[in-house]
Amino acid sequence: MKLINHTLLILSVILFTTVGLWAFIFNSQLQKQVKNTLDEGLENYKIVIIDKLKDDSLIVEQNFFLDNNYLVKKISEGYALQVRDSYKDTLIYSELKNTGYQVRLLTTAFISTKGGYYELKIISHEIDKGNLVQKIVLSLVLLFLFLTVSTLLVNNFVLKKTWKPFYEVLKYLDDFRLDQSAYRELSESKIKEFTLLNASIQNLIKTNIDIFKSQKQFIENASHELQTPLAIGINKLELFADEESLSPEQTQKIGDLIGAFRRLSSLNKSLLLLSKIENKQFIQVEQISLDLVFQKVIQEFSDYTDFKDIQIDYHVEGQWFVQMNKNLAQIMVMNLVKNAIVHNIAGGDLSICLNPSSFTIENTSFEPQISEENLFKRFNKSRISNNSTGLGLAIVKAIVDVSDLNISYTYSETHKFEVKANK
Repeated sequence: MKLINHTLLILSVILFTTVGLWAFIFNSQLQKQVKNTLDEGLENYKIVIIDKLKDDSLIVEQNFFLDNNYLVKKISEGYALQVRDSYKDTLIYSELKNTGYQVRLLTTAFISTKGGYYELKIISHEIDKGNLVQKIVLSLVLLFLFLTVSTLLVNNFVLKKTWKPFYEVLKYLDDFRLDQSAYRELSESKIKEFTLLNASIQNLIKTNIDIFKSQKQFIENASHELQTPLAIGINKLELFADEESLSPEQTQKIGDLIGAFRRLSSLNKSLLLLSKIENKQFIQVEQISLDLVFQKVIQEFSDYTDFKDIQIDYHVEGQWFVQMNKNLAQIMVMNLVKNAIVHNIAGGDLSICLNPSSFTIENTSFEPQISEENLFKRFNKSRISNNSTGLGLAIVKAIVDVSDLNISYTYSETHKFEVKANK
């Protein structure tokens, strides 16, 4: 959920809860006010009726409300002294309407001019609470509709405009690439927080660009400064090993030095490659057919697999065209296939299955199951691969991460790697 919608949802819940609570209180207060108004009317009507019925000769006792809105009944003095003015809601049956209707009833007592005590009951006009509640509910529904429409308008025209600088920053960060030597200035905002955010982001980006350039320069210099002396040293040792005056022991020692230099050269290249991958220096991305990459890699390793008598079963269930750097795709496939060959047994099997969104590489081996936690760590080497740098699978993991892919490892008598696209 977007931040603007999340904020709007919280404000809407608070607003509608507050309005709903206000509606409940308003309805209670309105009904209370209606009752108070009716009670005041009944009180005034009581004074008029009592003044009219001062004379006993004008008092006509009756037990039902007929044409009048009151009835009078003679009572004892003791009972009359206990009567206090009381108001209550009650139902009165109407013969005309053949139904009951709700009224407000006032019960009181008075004494006539001749000393007689009477009970007086007065009713108000009909109270249509159902109609009142219906109108209140209708008004509240219209109010909620108005608030909903107003909220949507505020979201589309006011909040989106207010948050526009924030979304510009997000787009700017999404489009930004470290290989770009320059960056554009973010648009100014009248909102202080967005101004501070823009300044912080531009300062952070400038710092990262400077660091990126320094690292890139260091990697290029390190590659040149290390590889050149190593190549010269290996070449001179090879020339020196051809000298006829050397003894077999000396030749063996020179051979060991050449092997150590070559491992050092390979390690240097792997570390530099890993650094470039993690620094995202392989910027160019294109649509790659992994089928063509596998065919090329399998062909390159054909002599090695023939030497170890390893049978490769390459099965294509569907073409996978992945968006990634071409060189990284080749390095990823090459390292995985090489790993499956190096750690295989003589006369073993290597199975490769390509799908429209994944591929698996499965190989036989004498080695037991490997902990996936340590499998992709740097310098994690098998005991039977002394010449390995221990960086092959670490490079694969780095390529997978920067290419928005996922790699997993399982073991069931055979070692199996699966690479698939992230959902």
